[in-house]
Amino acid sequence: MASKSQTTIVIAHRLSTIRDADRIAVISDGKVKEIGTHDELMAKQNGKYRRLQEFQTHGSMIGGDSGSKLSADASNNKSSEPEKDDKEIEDSVSVTNDADDEKEFSRKARALARPDLKFIIIGSIGAILAGLVFPGWGIVFADMIELLYMPVYPCDDIDGPPPPSPYTDCSDYIDSTVDDIRTLSYEVAAKWAVIIGFTMLGNTLLFHGFGTASERMNKRVRDSSFESLIRQEIAYFDEHTVGFITSQLQDDAALLQAFSGEPVRTLIMNLSSVLVGLAVSFYFMWPFAALTLLTIPFMGFGAEMEMKMYMGEDEVTEKDDENSPGGICIETLLNIRTVASLTIEKMRSKEYGSALRAAEPNPMRNNFIKGSAAGLGQFIQMWGMALMFWWGGWLLINYRGGGFFSSRDLYISLFALLFSISGMGVAAQGATNRDKAKAAAKRIFHLIDRESKIDSLSEEGKKETSGIERTS
Repeated sequence: MASKSQTTIVIAHRLSTIRDADRIAVISDGKVKEIGTHDELMAKQNGKYRRLQEFQTHGSMIGGDSGSKLSADASNNKSSEPEKDDKEIEDSVSVTNDADDEKEFSRKARALARPDLKFIIIGSIGAILAGLVFPGWGIVFADMIELLYMPVYPCDDIDGPPPPSPYTDCSDYIDSTVDDIRTLSYEVAAKWAVIIGFTMLGNTLLFHGFGTASERMNKRVRDSSFESLIRQEIAYFDEHTVGFITSQLQDDAALLQAFSGEPVRTLIMNLSSVLVGLAVSFYFMWPFAALTLLTIPFMGFGAEMEMKMYMGEDEVTEKDDENSPGGICIETLLNIRTVASLTIEKMRSKEYGSALRAAEPNPMRNNFIKGSAAGLGQFIQMWGMALMFWWGGWLLINYRGGGFFSSRDLYISLFALLFSISGMGVAAQGATNRDKAKAAAKRIFHLIDRESKIDSLSEEGKKETSGIERTS
């Protein structure tokens, strides 16, 4: 169709391939029902071409290519009632920020998870134990630094320097130092054993409790969805293919955890980690903990910007519709034979280039902003750490001894707070995207609550009476 020196006849089921044709003929029942350009046919209010075009466009938004390969005859036999049902489906899967919808999803998800309350309680106990591990790391790390860097001064009763005060004999000093190192080593080993026990027991209970609750809820969602599917009328599966429904259900069932066990796990693990870490940090060196607490939001921002750059999350992802770069590329590759036969390779290449420029009109500016944000993130983190160590050193110089602060207090305050905050990242691992979870909840609950137009399992309606004897 890109050539002006030849006439090309195309028989198409995918209407986007003939959008720019000079003349389009709609054939149904062996007869030409409509003829004209794309704009002329789309201008007809109840035209066959327009209805087929709208159906294919709508089908690509709901289920991609799986439900869009229909002929003009199929669109001609569709009544207005299924089209209304399609609109209902489209509205149900669109993502909104309505707080009432989210509350409704949470209520239904909690109702589905209520039979597994005992498993959620078990998982919550495990989350508490797993969260306590992180401030415990801070205490053990401080003890390890004190152990590894414990000073042992030279001592010789005859020719060397005398033992430090209050010792009067070098042998007493050496024996006392050896006993101190041995005792502290045993204490560190015992604390590591406790942390290992908490880690094993806590994570075992956490994954057993929330994992079991998740799988049991997943099974109930699948059972309810399957029961609803077998009640639907045949026309429902003409518009929604079984393959698409099952693959979508497989992903959506797991995403419902964002409204039940997942927030409980994250909240409890964060509270047990951060609250204990704050308490320990303020107890040992409260001025240092106060400054660290003020700098942590800025350092968190820096870490987030840096991780977004490394993980590619700073890239804006757009929906791959037919006019996006991804949509044009996919459609061209799927129909490469048609593209080659119509000699429109250059045209599709130009469309792809135009879509790329439209998707990112200022790449230099965007990359400069992303690079600057990543650099600013590293700058904030490095200078934040420098500020914390400077402040801790200043406190030790001016308030060391005399019942104030020691090096061990600084290390415990620093590591307990930092490790406890790192526990927040561990608790958030595997967290479900909220928008995806809301869309999944809409699809699942719409399917479960949908009333079939022809319910083969319904007990209502007329009953067969052929087996009843008639009386005259």
